[in-house]
Amino acid sequence: MKQVLCEVGNNTYGIDIEKVQGIEKKLDIVQVPNGSALVEGIANLRGNVIPILSLYHKFNIEAKPVSESTKYIIIKIGELLVGFQVDEVAEIVEVPENKFMEVPKSVVNENTAYIDSIIQVNKKLVLVLDVEGILDEVEKKKLTDLVQDM
Repeated sequence: MKQVLCEVGNNTYGIDIEKVQGIEKKLDIVQVPNGSALVEGIANLRGNVIPILSLYHKFNIEAKPVSESTKYIIIKIGELLVGFQVDEVAEIVEVPENKFMEVPKSVVNENTAYIDSIIQVNKKLVLVLDVEGILDEVEKKKLTDLVQDM
């Protein structure tokens, strides 16, 4: 299985390449006043208004400033197109299915439901994201309403 490896804070995350619609180097993001802390803003991507999500907020880690290496990974979650702002897209790797490890039970809770599995790449542990689990139903509804109101 191919994984897009990206950096957010001091961690490396993997996203199944089949879930990735594209990777953008730069987007003009418009902040939404009084919006959710999860939403960095919205962007127009080839005629589609998409919410840009802060994985920093979701993962409860301190945000780094936007830099030249900042990228936007475009993901389709259900019918919703969203962008994940990441510090960097490191590489795309092929990982055999038998190399995916279960998440330790001591780490699993409702706040970590987005972690699907763990892999090791170049001696570094990578948390593989379940992009469908990143947003709960309430967040999906709010984002869908936000996009439809545009």
